[in-house]
Amino acid sequence: MAEVISTGCPHDCGGNCVLKVHVKDGQITRVTTVADPELKACVRGLYYHERFSSPDRLKYPLKRTGEKGDGKFERVSWDEALDAIATRMKQIKNTHGNSAFLLNTLGGELGQLYGTYFGPGERLFNLFGGCVELWSVTSFEGLAFASRHTLGSGKGFWKFPVDANERDDLLNSRLIILWGCNPRDTIQGTGTFHYLSRAGKAGINIICIDPIHTETAKSLNAPWIPIRPGTDAAMLAAMAYVIITENLHDRAYLDKYTTGFDLFKDYILGRSDGTTKTPQWAEVITGVPASSIIDIARSYATTKPAALIQGYAPGRTSFGEQFHRMAITLEAMTGNIGKHGGSA
Repeated sequence: MAEVISTGCPHDCGGNCVLKVHVKDGQITRVTTVADPELKACVRGLYYHERFSSPDRLKYPLKRTGEKGDGKFERVSWDEALDAIATRMKQIKNTHGNSAFLLNTLGGELGQLYGTYFGPGERLFNLFGGCVELWSVTSFEGLAFASRHTLGSGKGFWKFPVDANERDDLLNSRLIILWGCNPRDTIQGTGTFHYLSRAGKAGINIICIDPIHTETAKSLNAPWIPIRPGTDAAMLAAMAYVIITENLHDRAYLDKYTTGFDLFKDYILGRSDGTTKTPQWAEVITGVPASSIIDIARSYATTKPAALIQGYAPGRTSFGEQFHRMAITLEAMTGNIGKHGGSA
């Protein structure tokens, strides 16, 4: 009789959906999940056993026998492999010092093994005299930078946006804007699409802004606003222009919880750089019609509460952190940070 072991899916999607691993005679026979739609695993999780049992998976140490790139290896014992690594590490330390070691974590599912903070890899190198570590995250540095410098997030932010509302809070929103966010395919945290689907069925308006017509937009039958990749901050700036010039911003919220809005206002109105960030200005850059920018800005500012959910992709561009900083600023301008149904 097979033993069923409950565990969490280790994929790097921000989620940790429930997996039921069926084991018989020491072998995984299949993987199932739970009926709860909030915790139900997707296809990638359910087929994780095929990766685990793949004939291409490395199960023991291999040593290169030919030139680099030849693809020629031979099997060696664990003792031989560990001795070789330890010897080489000592040589490098004695010759170049500990700064020659880079602990490059969060590469694929290696993050599940030793993580960036407080993992056994970091512990090993600390005991060995130290190493160079990543000062942020390779996956979503734009978002992490913006969160640290705009919201004051702490060091542990790499795990997931700790400033954000829980996903079930989307049911309290009256408007949801998914910006460069496709949770139907990329999950973006356990239960995200489940709650978006419930929100859509409850009549909550959902808008998708993305260069491609995503499966999320199709599944939710949501209005799709195509935008040129890498121009997202310009559209947000133009939305800020509409909100400011039509006096739709929450001045009381800004005065109580933020600093620097007047400087931002001068930038948007072109007082600091001579360029007024109008919807017409943004249309040339983004390809989004000025009329659409105006409509979305008005809806976002006047429909309360509203959630502006930022995907990671827009921040994975040159100066991509400015997209996230601009989005956070609009969330503050509309008083949606720290509110049920809002977002940060």
